[in-house]
Amino acid sequence: MRTRIPLAALTASALAVLVGAPAHAELYAIDDPADAQASLSDIRGLQVNHGSANVLVKVRFAELVRSSAAGVSVYLDTDRDAKGPEYVLSSGLGDGTDYVLTEADGWQGSDQRIDCDYSARPKWGKDVFRAVLSRDCLDDAAAVRVSVKMVDQADGSHPVMDWAPRRYRWTMPIASGLGV
Repeated sequence: MRTRIPLAALTASALAVLVGAPAHAELYAIDDPADAQASLSDIRGLQVNHGSANVLVKVRFAELVRSSAAGVSVYLDTDRDAKGPEYVLSSGLGDGTDYVLTEADGWQGSDQRIDCDYSARPKWGKDVFRAVLSRDCLDDAAAVRVSVKMVDQADGSHPVMDWAPRRYRWTMPIASGLGV
């Protein structure tokens, strides 16, 4: 009887710690299934690190090529009470394409460019798109949620689209922490 009480207390304590854990983190990473196989630019993973100075977003693809006709949109939500994203970073995935951070108009970009410190680029040899945004770009939001969309117009007959985590869905809130 004596050994069961400490074991039950330990189990209850562990459960309380797990249940009481915060619903956000400073680092978020997921794998994405091979669900856009008609495109080399199928999203295979998403990683977001919300550091004290920057937000780092890495999107991993099945294969990135310099001649890609695909593009990527990184949607950023800084106000959970407002519907949709507040910002969108748009970029091509091919060589010579550019990128821009704008205010979001629903799930689209707008003409309202954000003037702040950010950079983005594909890394073709590593099959990764990497974006670094100063927290100033996002009004120093305490937490962000991210959604990523890839569109590939490679064959011209129909666009291939892929989302991470899912279409019009967000990551969990990612709080500012250490690093980046």
